[in-house]
Amino acid sequence: MRAMSHWLREHWIAVGSPIVLFIAWEWASATGLLREAFFPRPSTIVIHLRHLAADGTLWDHAAMTLVRIGWAFALAAVLGVGIGLAMGLWRQLGEGLDPVFAVIYPIPSILFLPLVSFLVPPGEIALVVTTAVTSFFLIAFTTTHGVRQIDRLVVEAAVHYGARGWRLFATVLLPGALPFIFIGLRLGLGFALIVVVAVEIVSTSRGLGALLWLSWQILKVEDMYATFFVIALLGAVLSYGLAALRTRLLPWVQDVAERAG
Repeated sequence: MRAMSHWLREHWIAVGSPIVLFIAWEWASATGLLREAFFPRPSTIVIHLRHLAADGTLWDHAAMTLVRIGWAFALAAVLGVGIGLAMGLWRQLGEGLDPVFAVIYPIPSILFLPLVSFLVPPGEIALVVTTAVTSFFLIAFTTTHGVRQIDRLVVEAAVHYGARGWRLFATVLLPGALPFIFIGLRLGLGFALIVVVAVEIVSTSRGLGALLWLSWQILKVEDMYATFFVIALLGAVLSYGLAALRTRLLPWVQDVAERAG
């Protein structure tokens, strides 16, 4: 309880701002400042959210979206960290792949869906691979930067004291790059949610994106906003959950940041 009170005192703005927003929205819809047919009251949306949860519709679509995010994020993380480390360690590889990444990365991921469908079986596999594209580039970029920013004096000192090969990688290079790797993972996880919702809108009948699009098509505005709320909540939980994992696994990074501040 004391820890929770301390957390609330430190983050009262982050907690209070959404509450103020919902109160203002409720008032604006109730007084007619916002047209309630298009901007229903948050209290009404909560009721519809409970109905979607009670009949199982919400859980079915949310579970499908989470499974897709899980597979896409795992694929992007494994490939992104692996290739990012390799690009950071071997300059020639980095110089060779940097122009390729620079050309491909700005392309919106959803545009890769037709191309991916030519390379892998269409359906769930193509959807997962498409979702993983942007996350892969983000993770690879930040991992590469994480390796390159390590102080060369630290590396030379480690080599001087006998750290070479795998030992050098495990004790110096990887720990030095981990903070940046986690930044890439957090960004990649957020983009995986964004892309999977977009792909679900255009290519599937199940998932939160599909539920959002169907609700809009049949003008079930309350259900549409309820799905919006679930997507936003899911994004916050995934992002802050990964940040909490980073704090637990890398407590020394937090300590250094606090001392520097």
